[in-house]
Amino acid sequence: MDIIDAHIHTSFHHKETMAFAKEHCIDFSWSGLQTSLQKYTIKAALAITTDTQAFTPGESKMLIAQQKLDQRIFPVCAIHPEHTSEKDLHVLEQLFKDKSVYGIKIFPGYHPVYPSDKCYHPFYKLAGSYGIPVIIHTGDTFGSDHFVKYSHPLDIDEIAVTFRKTIFVLAHLGNPWVRDAAELVYKNENVYADLSAFCIGHPQKPPRYIAKDILFALDYTNAPEKLVYGSDWPLVDMGAYITIIKNAVPKKHHRAIFFENANRIFTLGL
Repeated sequence: MDIIDAHIHTSFHHKETMAFAKEHCIDFSWSGLQTSLQKYTIKAALAITTDTQAFTPGESKMLIAQQKLDQRIFPVCAIHPEHTSEKDLHVLEQLFKDKSVYGIKIFPGYHPVYPSDKCYHPFYKLAGSYGIPVIIHTGDTFGSDHFVKYSHPLDIDEIAVTFRKTIFVLAHLGNPWVRDAAELVYKNENVYADLSAFCIGHPQKPPRYIAKDILFALDYTNAPEKLVYGSDWPLVDMGAYITIIKNAVPKKHHRAIFFENANRIFTLGL
């Protein structure tokens, strides 16, 4: 089955990510990525900024350069809350005009700033005018040095209502606040979610809650067309995670969740 992975990271210089991948025997390298994409029939992967401290538009040059080497890579750059000037906005708009990036991401929790903070509003409006989805980190953070109150999904309801023309994608389906995230997906036409990072590392026996939570979200929203597959590689082994989500999602929804939805939402043209 062809797959679109809507959530990977390709900042091969990022020390914390490199250390974690090495500890869990995940080949976090360009060649390791190529091997995994080929082995697991990943036809496209949304490559998201790893460095949460990168200035707006975070790591865009690196990600765009990677796409030139491999057309399966679709760049997603980051917005830093302390770098949201008019100049930053204009730089991002040029990337939109050039069709160089396919999404933007913010990192509440990693930054002590709520998604509804007004510093982000011009970027939400701009993204909506160009049909570019905004991915928002929700739920648990990687490491214990961050503040998860900022990454609770409920704050996103305010911006979803305010910016109706903008598509918002809840990274990680709000895990562990899956019920709250599911309510946002159910209530708001412009809110979607990815299923990445429900577990990390090289899981052999995944926690039972994963299937329960994903089935709850599917039943509650009655909208399988609004969920997309993502892994969060290299924080999880790509092959192991595909198997986990395949087992959690009813087979009748595999084609939509593993390929069609991301292709449509991010306008990948595959």
